[in-house]
Amino acid sequence: MPLSMLSLGESKEIVSISASSDLKQRLLSMGFVPGNSVTIVSMNSMGLVLEIKGTRLALNKGLAHLIQVA
Repeated sequence: MPLSMLSLGESKEIVSISASSDLKQRLLSMGFVPGNSVTIVSMNSMGLVLEIKGTRLALNKGLAHLIQVA
């Protein structure tokens, strides 16, 4: 399921990223690595605030939709 479909407070493990190689590398460098756990901290119409390994990051819903979680 895409990361963008999670509910507030929900945590899942990152499975894969389906993006171009440049974008995928950028997301990997931000901590979106398969196997890492991600939690939805906040959300609005523009995007999500996520917590990965103790760090909070903002991501728009378009990018969040490219990250698959389980």
